[in-house]
Amino acid sequence: MSFLLFLIGLVLFCVGLGYVFQPGLILKMNAFVRDTFFKDSVVLLYNRRVGVVLLLISFVRLAMTKVPR
Repeated sequence: MSFLLFLIGLVLFCVGLGYVFQPGLILKMNAFVRDTFFKDSVVLLYNRRVGVVLLLISFVRLAMTKVPR
């Protein structure tokens, strides 16, 4: 279970970094999952806000997990 939480935190961290540093990459992923998760206006207008929120959530998730040994 803790590995799953760690993996979710890691994925959210990577997506958050993508929003902050590579919004073009997020737009490419967005074309694939447009109707399910993202809207273009969110990526274009709020990329820093969404990225920071995802990074904060990922740090909390990563801090809550125990590293598997």
